[in-house]
Amino acid sequence: MSAPEQTPVLIVGAGPVGLATAYVLGRHSIPSVVCERYGAVNPHPRAHVVNTRSMELLRAWGIADAVTGDAVAPEWMLNIVWKQTLAAPALGRINLAEDDPARILRRASASPEMITSCAQDRVQQRLLDALRAQGLADIRFETPVVDVTDAGDHVEVVVESGGSPETLHAQYVVAADGAAGTLREDLGIGMEGLSELGRQLTIYFHADLSPWTEHDPAVLIWMINADSPGVFIGMDGKHRWTLNRPFDPRTESLSDYTPQRCIDLIRTAVGSADLDVDIRSVRPWTLAARTAASYRRGRVLLAGDSAHQFPPTGGLGMNTGLADADNLGWKLAAVLGGWAPDSLLDSYEEERRAVAVSNTEHSVANAVKMVDAGIGPLTVEIARRLDSADQGIAQRERDRLAAAIPQHRAHFDDLGQELAYVYSTEPVVDDPIVTAVVGARLPHVWTTHDDTTVSTLDLLGPWFTMIAAGSCWETALSEVSGGVPIRVFVIGRDLDFDAERLGIGTCGAVLVRPDGHIAWLTDHASDAPAAGLAAALRTACGAAESRS
Repeated sequence: MSAPEQTPVLIVGAGPVGLATAYVLGRHSIPSVVCERYGAVNPHPRAHVVNTRSMELLRAWGIADAVTGDAVAPEWMLNIVWKQTLAAPALGRINLAEDDPARILRRASASPEMITSCAQDRVQQRLLDALRAQGLADIRFETPVVDVTDAGDHVEVVVESGGSPETLHAQYVVAADGAAGTLREDLGIGMEGLSELGRQLTIYFHADLSPWTEHDPAVLIWMINADSPGVFIGMDGKHRWTLNRPFDPRTESLSDYTPQRCIDLIRTAVGSADLDVDIRSVRPWTLAARTAASYRRGRVLLAGDSAHQFPPTGGLGMNTGLADADNLGWKLAAVLGGWAPDSLLDSYEEERRAVAVSNTEHSVANAVKMVDAGIGPLTVEIARRLDSADQGIAQRERDRLAAAIPQHRAHFDDLGQELAYVYSTEPVVDDPIVTAVVGARLPHVWTTHDDTTVSTLDLLGPWFTMIAAGSCWETALSEVSGGVPIRVFVIGRDLDFDAERLGIGTCGAVLVRPDGHIAWLTDHASDAPAAGLAAALRTACGAAESRS
């Protein structure tokens, strides 16, 4: 009998998070095997918001422009509209540029990238293409994982390939098998929070809605009516659309949603009885708000929806998972590369679980607040008031909605929730979006490097990055870096910008991890710079012994 196939990392699930994890590992020259039970990328769109932090990650991975090309036009992102039907006048709207232009300017200055809306299947395909071009991951579709056993010094993984079982040995396993995956439960890891806030049904269809959207584009168009309530989401701003609507499994089933019924529901929601509609797929799903009690069980780690699930009110699900992948990927690479101990992986849960809990709370709060704007269990009741034969009742409801809708602006524009999370238990005084704060992402600053204008974020890569205001730090770093990959940029020699933008004065330095978060910062030169750097690296690499 031949020996089992060996791989450093086996990833369960080829969704965006699984593919991103494999890609980050590949940037560090770590091979992986990705096993996916289905035969290809699922064409049914689910998530669509790609927030600012995710766009920064995609920029680093070389696919931000491709995703932007697949996304809706920028003007779509500025509008969220409420109507009774798509053809009807607006009941109210949020225009992010007009309502508070200062917030849009803050977004534009905070990052080299902007939040966008791109269907998850398109993001997933771009990641898959990049991963194949990278050439370090073995991606196996139609290969379900049927058993995972932690053997102490490795993990034994049984997969089915072509109907036959096969055993692989991996140093680590990443469970990125989604909310419906079973690996987390098989590991005995429970979930904390609410398993069900409600049910929804997504109808994915192709249609030409340009007569109603060409001159009034909007990323979300909420329909408040009694016959076909829901929200239209333009997946590409052209012909790909979804209608998300309430679904009650106590009184209906998926079989009730025949193609003809779905066509009728879409035509009713649009307000056009003869609209040409091509139904592509129909999927029910559950709104949950819960987080895994643990992100790690031995050599198996959870990522993405396997570890956390949020309501879509905030657009944080896929985005949180992509940041999981970036955090976990470099840490696995560090351990497998021998420049960090296994204990570094414990910091993955410490850092990412807190972000997931915060995003869960944010998403639930948004969902609860949306009720007064007609989204949720009161939609039909509000619709009936809007249609009341008593014009006074109808007008009062219109006036109430017109006043309530603008109060939800923060739901659709919360830059802090996207960028300001900090991996630290210490109180944060400064704004981590624009100020260098230990534990936060490195702030974006335009600078010149090699005669080219770049963002400070463009200096980062699959290595630690030091930006220094004096050459003494470069000398110190050469004494202590050991096997840790580090690149150094000296302001005034390699870069052209004011060091005060990063709070490092005229002779300080900042050390940034491979995931773009600041590991250490000083605003002054030390009498023993090598000792300070050695301590910072030991902490950043899981308190590993210095390799000086």
